[in-house]
Amino acid sequence: MNYLKELTPVNRFAHWTAIVSFCLGTLSFLSYLIFKQSDLIEIGLGYIIIAVVCNIIVLVMIMIAALSQKTSFKETAYTIGVLLANIPIAFLYFIIIVEFAI
Repeated sequence: MNYLKELTPVNRFAHWTAIVSFCLGTLSFLSYLIFKQSDLIEIGLGYIIIAVVCNIIVLVMIMIAALSQKTSFKETAYTIGVLLANIPIAFLYFIIIVEFAI
Protein backbone atom coordinates (compact mmCIF):
# COMPACT_ATOMS: atom_id res chain seq x y z
CA MET A 1 0.00 0.00 0.00
CA ASN A 2 3.03 2.24 -0.34
CA TYR A 3 1.67 3.64 -3.60
CA LEU A 4 -1.24 5.21 -1.68
CA LYS A 5 1.16 7.68 -0.05
CA GLU A 6 2.01 9.11 -3.46
CA LEU A 7 -1.60 9.86 -4.42
CA THR A 8 -3.45 13.12 -3.93
CA PRO A 9 -5.69 13.10 -0.84
CA VAL A 10 -8.95 12.69 -2.78
CA ASN A 11 -7.53 9.81 -4.83
CA ARG A 12 -6.14 8.18 -1.68
CA PHE A 13 -9.60 8.46 -0.09
CA ALA A 14 -11.15 6.90 -3.21
CA HIS A 15 -8.74 3.97 -3.08
CA TRP A 16 -9.56 3.35 0.57
CA THR A 17 -13.27 3.63 -0.24
CA ALA A 18 -12.86 0.99 -2.96
CA ILE A 19 -10.90 -1.31 -0.63
CA VAL A 20 -13.43 -1.00 2.20
CA SER A 21 -16.36 -1.47 -0.21
CA PHE A 22 -14.74 -4.60 -1.61
CA CYS A 23 -13.97 -6.04 1.83
CA LEU A 24 -17.44 -5.39 3.25
CA GLY A 25 -19.12 -6.71 0.10
CA THR A 26 -16.98 -9.85 0.13
CA LEU A 27 -17.69 -10.36 3.83
CA SER A 28 -21.41 -10.08 3.15
CA PHE A 29 -21.15 -12.48 0.20
CA LEU A 30 -19.15 -15.08 2.11
CA SER A 31 -21.46 -14.80 5.11
CA TYR A 32 -24.41 -15.71 2.92
CA LEU A 33 -22.55 -18.62 1.32
CA ILE A 34 -21.54 -19.99 4.71
CA PHE A 35 -24.72 -19.46 6.73
CA LYS A 36 -27.41 -19.45 3.99
CA GLN A 37 -29.69 -17.14 6.01
CA SER A 38 -32.22 -15.20 3.92
CA ASP A 39 -31.78 -12.20 6.24
CA LEU A 40 -28.25 -11.88 4.90
CA ILE A 41 -29.63 -11.27 1.40
CA GLU A 42 -31.61 -8.30 2.71
CA ILE A 43 -28.57 -7.00 4.56
CA GLY A 44 -26.46 -7.46 1.43
CA LEU A 45 -28.94 -5.59 -0.74
CA GLY A 46 -29.05 -2.77 1.80
CA TYR A 47 -25.27 -2.67 1.79
CA ILE A 48 -25.21 -2.52 -2.02
CA ILE A 49 -27.52 0.51 -2.00
CA ILE A 50 -25.36 2.29 0.59
CA ALA A 51 -22.14 1.35 -1.23
CA VAL A 52 -23.47 2.57 -4.59
CA VAL A 53 -24.45 5.95 -3.13
CA CYS A 54 -21.10 6.34 -1.33
CA ASN A 55 -19.11 5.31 -4.38
CA ILE A 56 -21.03 7.70 -6.64
CA ILE A 57 -20.31 10.54 -4.21
CA VAL A 58 -16.60 9.64 -4.21
CA LEU A 59 -16.59 9.38 -8.01
CA VAL A 60 -18.05 12.89 -8.24
CA MET A 61 -15.40 14.10 -5.76
CA ILE A 62 -12.66 12.61 -7.95
CA MET A 63 -14.05 14.30 -11.05
CA ILE A 64 -14.36 17.66 -9.33
CA ALA A 65 -10.82 17.38 -7.97
CA ALA A 66 -9.50 16.40 -11.39
CA LEU A 67 -11.12 19.41 -13.00
CA SER A 68 -10.15 21.91 -10.32
CA GLN A 69 -6.67 20.69 -9.42
CA LYS A 70 -3.56 19.83 -11.34
CA THR A 71 -3.80 16.07 -10.82
CA SER A 72 -2.35 13.81 -13.45
CA PHE A 73 -4.77 12.20 -15.87
CA LYS A 74 -3.12 8.82 -15.33
CA GLU A 75 -3.60 8.98 -11.55
CA THR A 76 -7.21 10.07 -11.89
CA ALA A 77 -8.03 7.44 -14.51
CA TYR A 78 -6.39 4.71 -12.43
CA THR A 79 -8.32 5.80 -9.34
CA ILE A 80 -11.63 5.79 -11.22
CA GLY A 81 -10.78 2.32 -12.54
CA VAL A 82 -10.08 1.03 -9.04
CA LEU A 83 -13.32 2.50 -7.76
CA LEU A 84 -15.38 1.11 -10.65
CA ALA A 85 -13.76 -2.34 -10.41
CA ASN A 86 -16.20 -3.17 -7.63
CA ILE A 87 -19.14 -3.10 -10.07
CA PRO A 88 -18.33 -6.33 -11.95
CA ILE A 89 -17.30 -8.00 -8.69
CA ALA A 90 -20.65 -7.12 -7.09
CA PHE A 91 -22.44 -8.33 -10.22
CA LEU A 92 -20.54 -11.64 -10.07
CA TYR A 93 -21.45 -12.05 -6.39
CA PHE A 94 -25.09 -11.34 -7.26
CA ILE A 95 -25.11 -13.97 -10.04
CA ILE A 96 -23.56 -16.57 -7.73
CA ILE A 97 -26.09 -15.86 -4.97
CA VAL A 98 -29.00 -16.05 -7.41
CA GLU A 99 -27.72 -19.42 -8.61
CA PHE A 100 -27.33 -20.72 -5.05
CA ALA A 101 -30.67 -19.35 -3.88
CA ILE A 102 -32.67 -21.17 -6.57
